[in-house]
Amino acid sequence: MRKIAAGLFISLDGVVESPEKWTGPYFNDQVGQAVGALMASNDAMLLGRTTYEGFAAAFGGQSGGMADQMNNTPKFVHPARSPRLTGRTPR
Repeated sequence: MRKIAAGLFISLDGVVESPEKWTGPYFNDQVGQAVGALMASNDAMLLGRTTYEGFAAAFGGQSGGMADQMNNTPKFVHPARSPRLTGRTPR
């Protein structure tokens, strides 16, 4: 069985929305190393559609360092709306 490890940018008051708007001033080499270490242990990424589209726009045309890791890691993307399920109970 595989594990899901969550890596979130979260403020002290619990905000996780729009990290691109508030993490910038605090992102430094130490934060970059922590993010890189978390990502290095991943063999795949589970993303929502909006996050996937943001990552694709940010890293799609880049190479080197974190861009290579982002672009080369397999991704599972959850759609905005769940598909209608019919028939037997899905697994």
